[in-house]
Amino acid sequence: MSTGDPGVLLSLVPQFQARMHKKGSVLLHQGAVWDHAFFVERGLLRMHTIEGDGKDFSKSFWPGGTMFFPLTPGMESEALAFNVSALEDSVVWSAPLADLRTGLEGKGLWEPFRAELLGRLLHRKSQRELDLLTLDGKARYQKFCQQEPGLAERVPLVHLASFLGLTDVSLSRIRRQIKKATQN
Repeated sequence: MSTGDPGVLLSLVPQFQARMHKKGSVLLHQGAVWDHAFFVERGLLRMHTIEGDGKDFSKSFWPGGTMFFPLTPGMESEALAFNVSALEDSVVWSAPLADLRTGLEGKGLWEPFRAELLGRLLHRKSQRELDLLTLDGKARYQKFCQQEPGLAERVPLVHLASFLGLTDVSLSRIRRQIKKATQN
């Protein structure tokens, strides 16, 4: 957080409660109202949508050290368009968003913090869209591996493939090609 003192969020810890989420459990359900802030202490979460036909699409991955909460009034009041699920056993801290907002507003930091996270989100989303439009599957996978080397190994193939806009069969083939090329 570049809003100044890193101890600001720590001063809000009494408002947060830790909870263990087993692999496969759902923290937030599509259609629910999102009214809490979350901090992933350890583990790995996945934001994903499940379409009417049952297809599951990965939108993003949140490893330990990630904080997420609704960044806009619409995100707070409208039904969620996605799920958040644990890909690994995870420890996640949560607090009512209103309490986090009040605590940060009292320090003059709510808007700078929210704006910083919103800016990061918009940058990631626009970069991902550009990558999906301009890079082939192999290049998208290689870029993901460069930017997120730890996640490339932790995220199951089927979820990583959907995030990259590939089928699991295509991603498996790309991985084999890369492995074969590095062995030669």
